[in-house]
Amino acid sequence: MKFVKNILFFSVTASLLLLSGCNDDHDSSPDKVVESPKAVDITILHTNDHHSYLEGQTYDLKIDHDDNVEGLEDIRLNLGGFSRIASAIAEYRNSNTLVLNSGELNGTLYFSLYKGEVDIKVFNYLDLDAYQLGNHEFDEGETRLAELIEMANFPFVSGNVHPTSASPLFNSKIEPYVIKEINGEKIAVLGVLKVEKTRESSLVTSAVEFTDEIESVKTHVADLTAQGVNKIILLSHLGYDFDQVLAAQVTGVDVIVGGDTHNALDSTGELAQLGVNVTGEYPSIINNADNEPVYIVQAWEYAKGLGRLNISFDADGKVTKIDGNLELLVGQPYQVKDGSGGWIDATAQKITEISTAINKVTSIREIEGDIAVNDIIQPYKKSLEEYQNVELGTVTQTMPFTRIPTDFTAGEQPSGSYAAQVVADAFLTYLPKADVSIQNAGGVRSEFTSGVFTAADAYTILPFSNTVVTIDMTGAEIIKVLNEGLTYAQGISASTGSFPYSSHLRYDVFLGAPVQQGITNVEVKDRVTKEWSDIDPNATYSVATNSFTAKGKDGYLTFAAVRESNPAAFEESDVVYAVPLIEFFREELENNVLPSLNTEEYCLKSVTTLL
Repeated sequence: MKFVKNILFFSVTASLLLLSGCNDDHDSSPDKVVESPKAVDITILHTNDHHSYLEGQTYDLKIDHDDNVEGLEDIRLNLGGFSRIASAIAEYRNSNTLVLNSGELNGTLYFSLYKGEVDIKVFNYLDLDAYQLGNHEFDEGETRLAELIEMANFPFVSGNVHPTSASPLFNSKIEPYVIKEINGEKIAVLGVLKVEKTRESSLVTSAVEFTDEIESVKTHVADLTAQGVNKIILLSHLGYDFDQVLAAQVTGVDVIVGGDTHNALDSTGELAQLGVNVTGEYPSIINNADNEPVYIVQAWEYAKGLGRLNISFDADGKVTKIDGNLELLVGQPYQVKDGSGGWIDATAQKITEISTAINKVTSIREIEGDIAVNDIIQPYKKSLEEYQNVELGTVTQTMPFTRIPTDFTAGEQPSGSYAAQVVADAFLTYLPKADVSIQNAGGVRSEFTSGVFTAADAYTILPFSNTVVTIDMTGAEIIKVLNEGLTYAQGISASTGSFPYSSHLRYDVFLGAPVQQGITNVEVKDRVTKEWSDIDPNATYSVATNSFTAKGKDGYLTFAAVRESNPAAFEESDVVYAVPLIEFFREELENNVLPSLNTEEYCLKSVTTLL
């Protein structure tokens, strides 16, 4: 941590000079001149919310072809990954560059198996100038986070995170800010973390204290200003909306490099044409309390690309020029659609056409990966691939995945998808915030066969690229969304996969009942007391579900409605669909054995078909 110690020495020295009473441009020595601040140009290269997506991923984009009469063609390619990001950083980096990351970890098997070790090794190679803690950095507890910080050769910043002596993080190097010198100019990178989300959605304990986000930034900006720093970058993990609120209330911050909400920002107009969901300008501009502009950027998610922001400061620390964009980094294999809509490998001629089209777009580029990053990841990747066949545990009783249950009365052996029940249980145990979970039957693609259970089985059962999310809802809204899933399962669409299964919820089902009357007598189990009681229509519960149904798909319209009316009620865990199931076997089941169905815990109390 030599770099951090040097920063601390510089900061203390600067503070002592200020305390000595030298408030003009010269120190107490008549022969030594303290230079006044001057103009400087810098470039910020940034990523956020990679969630342990270390490798490139298959992705579909729309590319503009000159010879395509329709203008756009669907292309399947390999997008992002830190090997490509490292190559881009090496190309763009110079003495005026800051490389920043605003968190966070967890989301793939790389984290599930290696608990952040491989992430830190990659970031060590990138030689980050600062890393802002995200809420998911606490997912394995404070002891593991302390170990990861010790592994790092780059500074972690979070000005509002304060471990007490009771926390394993107490002696960890979490700094409020770092100060870099570029062409003799002091550039501060100040960190801030979203407090409520961290407290509610991670394993952080009360031994870590937090200060209010806005008040923390104000305090540290004042401290930096007192040290003569007038160029301040806020490395934020607050989310795009919160960044805008903070920008309007805090003076002294010039640029906010954000994260948490996975926003793809763009001012070129190109990303939307490529098929990316763009949610704002790059950079977005908010005027602060002094009516001065604050510039906000994010770089989407999952290491899909690299943000590149060029900034010109004048001597007073004001931004005189700013530009840049999110750049998607891509490579082969390339695939195109055949006449029937299936994907086929692109011919050599088509690959040339695709490359030509990509080269005409500012926001996307082909780039080869960095060999050193590939070498870092490769041993872990090999072990991960071998892990697919490792035995995670055993299944006592085959758990069927029959979507629509048949009739049974209370006390009889129940029917339906026992498999969906297990998945719902896994979601709930993985997310400490959740009170209940809901899983659509069709999201489970195979039974749990009795016998040995492997990681490969988990991915067979849950093969989709979904993630796990939580939505805060009233009891009445939960009843409504359950009935929506039931109605859709019996509707004209015949989408039987929408039938709802749950954990810590149980209910009677009447097939063929009128809309909103088929699921009744809903009970909820308290996670603390383990007691069942009637669901309270007016109480608020945190519901875990998959990202597909959370969008209102499969008829779950109330999920989407709640999310739209109250975005703060929605939280994306960014954890890959199968990971909670894998962890369920590894960490939650006694002796790693999935027992026979417990009918008292099963979500279906009875099923009756109405004539």
